[in-house]
Amino acid sequence: MKSNLKKYLLSGVMLGATALTLAACGSGSGEKKASGSSDKTDVTLWITTDSKKFYTKVLEDFEKDNPDIHVKVVETEDAKAQENVKKDPSSAADVFALPHDQLGQLVDSGVIQEIPEKYVDEIKSAQSETALAGATYKDKVYAFPYGIESQVLYYNKKMLNENQVSSYENITKDATFGANLKAVDAYKIGPLFMSVGDKLFGDTGEDVKGTDWNNSAGISVLQWIADQKNNSGFINVGDDYISQFENEKIATFESGPWDKEKAIEAVGKDNLGIAVYPKITIGGNEVQQKAFLGVKLYAVNQAPANGDSKKIAADYKLASYLSSEAVQEAQFKDETRNIIPSNTTIQEADYVTNDELANAVVTMSGSEYSVVMPKIPEMTNFWTASAAVLSDTYNGKIKPDQYQAKLDQLVKDISGDK
Repeated sequence: MKSNLKKYLLSGVMLGATALTLAACGSGSGEKKASGSSDKTDVTLWITTDSKKFYTKVLEDFEKDNPDIHVKVVETEDAKAQENVKKDPSSAADVFALPHDQLGQLVDSGVIQEIPEKYVDEIKSAQSETALAGATYKDKVYAFPYGIESQVLYYNKKMLNENQVSSYENITKDATFGANLKAVDAYKIGPLFMSVGDKLFGDTGEDVKGTDWNNSAGISVLQWIADQKNNSGFINVGDDYISQFENEKIATFESGPWDKEKAIEAVGKDNLGIAVYPKITIGGNEVQQKAFLGVKLYAVNQAPANGDSKKIAADYKLASYLSSEAVQEAQFKDETRNIIPSNTTIQEADYVTNDELANAVVTMSGSEYSVVMPKIPEMTNFWTASAAVLSDTYNGKIKPDQYQAKLDQLVKDISGDK
């Protein structure tokens, strides 16, 4: 680890108002144990599956510089963090990894609290604006960003060049683009509405009544989807998209970092190109196609501490360490992790900017190319409701004269209106 990591870890820890309030409300026996016991403070950390080897190595430095803290590492499925923590917060992990779109439900249910001001200042100074947005809910910061995730465009260099893939129209004129519109995944296709300027839960993604897809721009998105059925350059693909990429039935597809190795196996490292999303013409207007941006977070669950200020301090120290510059560098360079950093200093490092995938994801994380996925609980309404309308449009079940009514109902369904 870098020498600046040790300096970072040795800095004093000051608890924010939330932790101090909890400590004041804790039992007398808990306070006595925290101040009088010489035993190590145990902190349980939930991490994503198949990552324990990496964390065991990284935590060696943390425990060396913090000999009074012992970290117990447990692998879980971080996509189910909200579900697993809410079952019984008092017996769940002290620190856990989660995707940012689960933040709203955890905050609203009282599982996690606003983090101390000391760490808020550190996050604001070190992390990208979009990463900070992912960790913020109702204008307060609740978690520590440690990475970002966005889809990118994968293409076969034998079939298309860098200039051609800058435009969807060029891609489908000169070669082929593969996606699934028969059975839409709203994560992949839903952002077309934001590409034309529409909002999902308002400007900040937190306004329940702020979805405006039932306008002329939204209608043009449905018409574009319907038109792809007659676009010879568009190929509908399902779970077979990698094999279709390999046999050159499709020249391009959009997916996330998780498909990089499969794409290399399909066409070879020298033939694989990676780029940001292309421009796309919808309703006669050329716009920048957008994607959802995901932010990877660590959050602190104070329930197991039961008001023990020493333990709460250890929890926050660990979460801060795991999102630090040094650990983000280590996780990016580790082939088993290879997570795109949210730390701005690491994003600007040569080993990131020279990496085709990382550079594309960092570029995609800008507001021109992506929208931070909303994190309010009503997002659960969004997935199935929007996917059904988009799929039915492509499959011809929804006709043009029904677009307005279907979008009116979709906006109600997304907001939870009956």
